[in-house]
Amino acid sequence: MGVDWAALEEAIRVTALRHAAEVITGHPDQDFYAIALHGVSTEESESIAMPLLALNSVQALERDRVTASREELVERGEDADEPADYEDRSDAQLEDPVEAEDVTLEEDSVVISDAEDDDEFEGEDQDFDDEEDLDQVLASLEEGLDQDDSESFYSDKWEPSDWHWSSIDLCEDPAAGIWSDAMTDLASHEGWEPTIRRYYGTLVAVANSLREELQQRTTADLVCYVADEEHAEKLLKLCLTDQQLSKYFPQLTELVEGE
Repeated sequence: MGVDWAALEEAIRVTALRHAAEVITGHPDQDFYAIALHGVSTEESESIAMPLLALNSVQALERDRVTASREELVERGEDADEPADYEDRSDAQLEDPVEAEDVTLEEDSVVISDAEDDDEFEGEDQDFDDEEDLDQVLASLEEGLDQDDSESFYSDKWEPSDWHWSSIDLCEDPAAGIWSDAMTDLASHEGWEPTIRRYYGTLVAVANSLREELQQRTTADLVCYVADEEHAEKLLKLCLTDQQLSKYFPQLTELVEGE
């Protein structure tokens, strides 16, 4: 049993285009920046699966990151920023206030520091200032690293499984099973690697077609690609334009050129 690769490409393209257009049209206030086909492993397994469709917008990414940050603060036991209109419940149990203790100072117990003591305190103040400056420098460096990480290919910005629209089935049974069985059978006769390579070539063609047909539906520069961490550099090179590759993944561009 063979695989009609042209028919498979058209089936995935038409279905992916329909689902993606529905999501984009249904959210006119969102700037969609990425579409990905994912969920197909290049490692040999019992069967070859149909891909999943994923989309994300600039607004959804920012909202999900804020939500994730608040959840991390709660997990660490830290207070997240509360809404401006937040009020304690009327039945909330407030902590018992600490009763003030009467403190009596005797005149003989008060010590007035001399000049040498004043100099010592001034030195300590300088040390505190130096520590604060160092803390500010470290915080600035950490913020810069976090910003770089948030834009890298391995960040949530480009990880389809982390997106707001992350797992849209492109093919339902029995059609999905028929295509999967056909590719799996072909792999058992002609080898896994040549079959999966041909399959990925089909997915790359679909990704390129989606970018061309959907770019006009969003104001953002639409990046469409096939996601796979083990072959990220080569797949991005095949799916993105040269301008997109240099703009969003300059480090991966250098890796590809160095091969």
